[in-house]
Amino acid sequence: MTAINVLLAHANDLAKKAARSGFAASKFLTPAEAESIKFSRNRDADLVFDGGFDDAERTRAIFINPDWGSYEREEIFAAIKISHRPQDTLGHRDILGALTALGIERETIGDIIVGDNAASFVCLPEISKYIIENFFQAGRVGVSSEIITLDELPVREENLTLKTDTVASLRLDAVMCAAFKLSRTKAGELISAGRVSLRHQICLRPDKDVSENAVISVRGLGRAKLLEIGGTSKKGRTFIKIGLYGR
Repeated sequence: MTAINVLLAHANDLAKKAARSGFAASKFLTPAEAESIKFSRNRDADLVFDGGFDDAERTRAIFINPDWGSYEREEIFAAIKISHRPQDTLGHRDILGALTALGIERETIGDIIVGDNAASFVCLPEISKYIIENFFQAGRVGVSSEIITLDELPVREENLTLKTDTVASLRLDAVMCAAFKLSRTKAGELISAGRVSLRHQICLRPDKDVSENAVISVRGLGRAKLLEIGGTSKKGRTFIKIGLYGR
């Protein structure tokens, strides 16, 4: 059985559990895993994705019996703040490596938000106490950790360079041309070569429509998000606003 089939089988088990008991949640999923579950079938319960705060990349698949109601974020997420000296520098990789060294699996940790003198991350509630009792160093940097509320998590701002353009259509290849300054031929070649992901899934269709807030990733070129679809020009072209990551 492939990894994706194992994932979907587990999701179906969670859906059946929720139908019986009211509620069930997966561990943290990558965006690609979440997309795979989102578009699979045979659901016995409602499905939402939540990472502990709005716009989180890593989320838990939460299955809910519609007759049971909803859920409280505080029941299925814990937040931890890591502090260090102002003169020290701590990155995402340092924190993740230190957590892994403690024997913590990646799927039990959600997004990591790195700031100037502190960092925060979301995790499963059942491992939060273990982390704060054992997490004292990341690389060569000494740290202290504490449990905080989800409301205390800092707002993560996307580092996007904005640009506006017009496209003949909202096809994937057309939006790619606008975002990355490519010819239609080059965009098609990249898509055919399996180097392009749309909404975190490899897409081999140049004519696939791109909707607002969809992320396009091109291996070797970077990522872009279609932020806004506007009106049409006199020539019938569609105005769009695009955000380029890390530029």
